[in-house]
Amino acid sequence: MGKCVYVDNSNVWIEGKYHSAVKKGMVANVYDAHYNRICDMPWAYDFGKLLDVVCGGDIGNIKRAVLYGSRPTDNDSLWNAAKHAGFEVFTPNRNASNKEKRVDTGFDKEVLKDLYTGTIGDEDEIILVVGDSDHFPVAEAIKEEGKEYTLAFWDNASELMKSESSKFISLNEHISEIEIQNQR
Repeated sequence: MGKCVYVDNSNVWIEGKYHSAVKKGMVANVYDAHYNRICDMPWAYDFGKLLDVVCGGDIGNIKRAVLYGSRPTDNDSLWNAAKHAGFEVFTPNRNASNKEKRVDTGFDKEVLKDLYTGTIGDEDEIILVVGDSDHFPVAEAIKEEGKEYTLAFWDNASELMKSESSKFISLNEHISEIEIQNQR
């Protein structure tokens, strides 16, 4: 059984900044962090450590690992680090207003392509590292194909995505483990 891992980098990274602010006592809870836009700006995560956490330490059995995120200006080293950690990296360009475009749809396309072309086999484990319900149609497609998925995200992930998953991995429990140390 192989592991097919799909990560929405923007989802993980932005939410991680809010959760780190809570962990460091900058704000009482993640909902206040969002409402007041309080986040730990320098917080970043290690791609390889995230992969290790969501795979339960079984990274030798990864069939495919996909990381989707929009290309930040002048930061190709970020994506090279992700590739070095074992990810196939997809980085659509931002639009003229520097807004992220085509990340969610591109992420969904990769999962659905793998689901319908047989890349994801009957015995493979599907791991989605996303938090919002925009990806629920993909979750529905997985279930309609008679398969299950593991959801890995921060505790404030969509209840709909959590309820349909066969397993939930809380990144909150691993925030210290996945964060890049000494990034300040």
